[in-house]
Formats: sequence, structure tokens, C-alpha cells
Amino acid sequence: MIKKLVLLYISILSVFLVSCNEDADFSSNPSLRLEFSCDTVSFDTLFTDVMSSTAKFVVHNRNENSLRISTVRLQSGGDAGFSVLVDGQYGSMMRDIEIRAKDSLYVLASVTVDRNNGNVPIMVKDSLLFTLESGVQQGVLLLAYGRDVTFLRGHAFLTDTTLAAGHYVVYDSLTIAQGATLSLAPGTTLYFHDKSFMRVDGTLQAVGTVDAPIVFRGDRTDKMFSYLPYDRIPGQWDGVVFSSTSNDNRIAHCDIHSANYGIKVEQGDTAIQRITIESSKVQNFHGNALELVMARATVTNSLFANSQGNCVKVVGGDVSFVHCTIANFYVWRQRDVALALHNNIDGAPAPLRGALFANCIIAGSKEDELMGYIADFGDSIPNSMNYRFENSLINTVDVADSCFVDVKYDSVAVSPFGKEHFRLIDHDIFDYDFHLTSESTARSLATEEYLESLPVDVDGIPRAAGAVDAGCFQYAEGEDE
Repeated sequence: MIKKLVLLYISILSVFLVSCNEDADFSSNPSLRLEFSCDTVSFDTLFTDVMSSTAKFVVHNRNENSLRISTVRLQSGGDAGFSVLVDGQYGSMMRDIEIRAKDSLYVLASVTVDRNNGNVPIMVKDSLLFTLESGVQQGVLLLAYGRDVTFLRGHAFLTDTTLAAGHYVVYDSLTIAQGATLSLAPGTTLYFHDKSFMRVDGTLQAVGTVDAPIVFRGDRTDKMFSYLPYDRIPGQWDGVVFSSTSNDNRIAHCDIHSANYGIKVEQGDTAIQRITIESSKVQNFHGNALELVMARATVTNSLFANSQGNCVKVVGGDVSFVHCTIANFYVWRQRDVALALHNNIDGAPAPLRGALFANCIIAGSKEDELMGYIADFGDSIPNSMNYRFENSLINTVDVADSCFVDVKYDSVAVSPFGKEHFRLIDHDIFDYDFHLTSESTARSLATEEYLESLPVDVDGIPRAAGAVDAGCFQYAEGEDE
């Protein structure tokens, strides 16, 4: 019996040793190659002196034999700023890495781009070279762009200041003290870190141009998925607040997007112009894109789009919107309507002395995108809900109301998902383009009354007499083809 057990043990051990020997059957045949999940690892534009997020790729050995990788090395020796981790080894040179037949291994890569003292992104590149035991060499290209930025951490502007054109990363908060004015030069970009915000107790003059807009955005430049940049996801930062002491603000040719909220104007003196918004794009928020509370405001040639709250919320005050597109196709969560008008704050009077919407588009995927939250104050507060819509395309119920003049009523039955009106509504990749299509009923709907003061659209496209379109975008022939 013992003899039989010994023979059985020897037999099993022999099989095991043979199996191990087969697994260790490394080949130095020069015809065998590695395969890579990509030939180039690219990093989106990064901030210099800040380490990137980690990218990864896979190295496959699809051969019937195991392979030994004699060296894996960065061609630059690490001088280009890239760092790699290969099969547990970290550095600019890794040695003696084994990859079994039909097996694979991960490579993790990151990069820190050195400051270049310029306003234009600089490209850095390197190659990660794999040299097999056979002498065969293969490689993967590493590529990144780095941009110089200035960091502002809890920064407060206490006196009148002009911020030169450039790129600024905001941590915590950026505040403008009461009595101070901050002027942003055309071409300025403010990157806000998670939960950071701007608070204006004084005055903000953010005046860009068509060719050099001013951008307010989050600081993540990478992607959640290959098709979805973080910059397209709402909630990347907090937003911009104008307090009750802030007056005479101007926002022109600005792009404000992907925050928790867009622009909040807190209750203040309605006899003073609180804010003027011109030719700007404000979109993609968890809250409201624009909230005006007991404010005097003028808004022209601007886009307010895609908010879980309202794209525009007006609570009392005196406001006018001319040639604006207010469109809500937000799909991240259940949402409110595109435009909401209130004459009260939790039941307390907030008289809406005037609300003009002329040559506008109010659109979205709900059956009704216009709501009025109206309290009846009787004769105690006369004229507490004054509004007027002229020459506009509105997704709302067609009612007999003298405050709606020369408007066209829209519905999801007529233009489901806005596809009739807008160039792109793509909920799969969260990409939206609110330029008009040739089929939109907003074309030639607008009055020419404002043609002299607003001769071009938000993009600088001329408006032509006899064919003035509603909204902030003038249709250009062939642009939707």
C-alpha cells in the first residue's frame, strides 16, 4: 500500500513539474511580438507643475509561449516628466519582466509638465520602449500638453483690479470686496476647483469678445469616459453669486458652464441696475442657470440651457430679455422648467414690476416650459405680476392672454426633443448645440425693432432685415447640413 502511494505521489509530482515547465516555456523567437491596447497614451491639456490623473493601458502576450521583457524604459530617461508603473516596478527603467503565454499586464502612466512661462500650451512627449529577450523592441508613445496657470487660493480683491488675460485656477473662493471692481480681460479662463465659487460684493466687469471669450469652468480637464469629458458634467464647481451690495455688473461674451448653479443675483435695490448680460452662454447646472431676485437686469443675445432647476428664474424686480434662447433638455435627474416667473418669496410679496421677453425662444422636452408662481395680493400691492412676451417661440399652453403678442406656441408633440429647432440634442453623449436648423419655426419670427441695437447674434453672425430669427442664434444658410 505504501509503495502504491509513493508511486502515486511521484506521478502527480511529475505532472506538476511538467506543467510548471510548460508554463515556464519562455521563447526568444524574434518573430514573437507583444500587443498593446493602444499605440499612444494621450493626456488632455494639463496644468503645469501639477501631476496628471493616471492613465492605463494593457500589454498582451497572445502567443503560445511565454516571453521575457528584458527592459522597459522611458526613452528620455524620465526627463520628459512621465512616470510609469509596470508589473509592480516603478521608475524610468524596469528589468526582467515576465509575461506568460496568453496573459497580459497593466501599465500605469502619469505626467507632470514643467512650467513653460507662456500662454500657449506646450507639448511634451516620450516613448515607453519594451525590449524582449529576443532583442525585438516595441514602443508606446506618451503625449501630453501642459498649460501655465496662476493659482488663486481663497483670494479676495479688495481694490480695483484688472486681471490680465491668462489661465487661473481657483481654490476655495474668489471674492470681490464691496466697493472694489474686478475687470477680466478678454481671453481669461477661470478654472474652479470642486466646491469653489466666486462671490461679488463689489462689481464684476467680465467683458470678452467673440474671438476671445471669458470662460468660467471646472478645473478637471480629463474624461469620465472616452466620449464624456468632465467639463460636460454639471456640478464641477459651485457658481457665481452677486450679493445685495453688488451693482452695475456686466457680463459680455462669457461662457459659464457645468457648475452647481450659474449666476445668482441676490435681492437688492431694484432702482439700481444690478447686472447686464450680453452675448453669453450659461448652461449645464444642477440648480438654476440664472436666478434674479428682486433685481433690475438687462439680458440680450444670450443662451441659458440645461438646468435641473430653471434655466431662468425671475423673482420680482424689473427685467428684460431680448434675443435670448432659454432651453431645457437636462436629463441627469428630474428637473424643473426652462423659465419660471415669481412674484413672491415664500408667500411674502416680491412684485414683478416688469418682465419683457422679446424675440426669444423658450423651449425644452417638457410639455410646458413656462410657469408662473403667482400670489394674489389684491389691491394692497397693485401691478405685482407684469410680464409680456413678444415675437417669441414658446413651449407652453396656448391661452388667450393679451400679454402674449405675435408668439408661436410650441409643444413636444410638434417638435419632440427639440430636434426640429436645434442642430444637436444628443442625450447619449450629453452634447447639445442650440444653433437653429433650417426647419425651425423660430426663423424669421423676430421683430426688427431691436435690429439696430443687436445687429449680430451671439456668435457675431449678422442679422438681416426681413429674416430676423428669434433666439440668440441667427440661422446661417447650410450650417445644419
